[in-house]
Amino acid sequence: MKILQLFLSVFLLFALADQASAQIQWINNITVSEYNVTWGYTEIYTGIDSIGYKISIDTGIGNNDSFVNAWEVLKADKEERKRFKSAIENELDIRINNETSDIEMIDVDSSLSQAIIGNTHIPDTIENRYNVNYRLKESIYNASSIWFLGEPKSPVTIILPQGIDVAGISGMANETKIVDSHTEVTGLFSNLSDKRGEITINITKNESYNVTAPESNITEIPSTGINENVTKPASEISNKIRNWSIIGIGIVFIVIIYFFKVRRN
Repeated sequence: MKILQLFLSVFLLFALADQASAQIQWINNITVSEYNVTWGYTEIYTGIDSIGYKISIDTGIGNNDSFVNAWEVLKADKEERKRFKSAIENELDIRINNETSDIEMIDVDSSLSQAIIGNTHIPDTIENRYNVNYRLKESIYNASSIWFLGEPKSPVTIILPQGIDVAGISGMANETKIVDSHTEVTGLFSNLSDKRGEITINITKNESYNVTAPESNITEIPSTGINENVTKPASEISNKIRNWSIIGIGIVFIVIIYFFKVRRN
């Protein structure tokens, strides 16, 4: 009986450890403009995963007192930025025309959830947010494809700039495409290989879109004339003040001349 209890205890510990190390949920929001790409990640821990995450911070970079405080979160935030940046530098998660030579990562930002603070053994919903900004050396309107690397089965929303048409999509499950003033594609990264989800979007420039003068694609809003109405009264008041000042100075001179003439007589 004791052996059975011991076996069940060991099995439970391994089960909990396996759950704590399970994959977390990632939500991806990608916005593509002519010369920039912004990729926002939301990293979500719940239940036993959140406990495992807090314990890893407390024991890894904290003081191992079963409590995560503010300074430990700040330290974890700094380490996460370094880890995130290093991982992307090892392999960029964006390619244009299947190349990375014209892409430059310019910024990595992170914001760890305040829900991390507290007792390590209490489950919470932890939502960490990361933003990565890329600069494109060539206009996206000259590209024929854009490729993204993400976590398999993680949801993704990709917003393309106005004037870009989608010719085809591969590597995305549950694909939905919304075409309005711009094209928005939503779905999931397909599990093409171990721990890799890869999406390729074939794109073309809309022939009716004027890239060199995008303002011609926008309906002009007539001026309200607010500035004219504001500055006009001010100028009128200024002129009145100047005119009254001249009159006042003249009157003072007349009074002074009259006063001296009276005294002389």
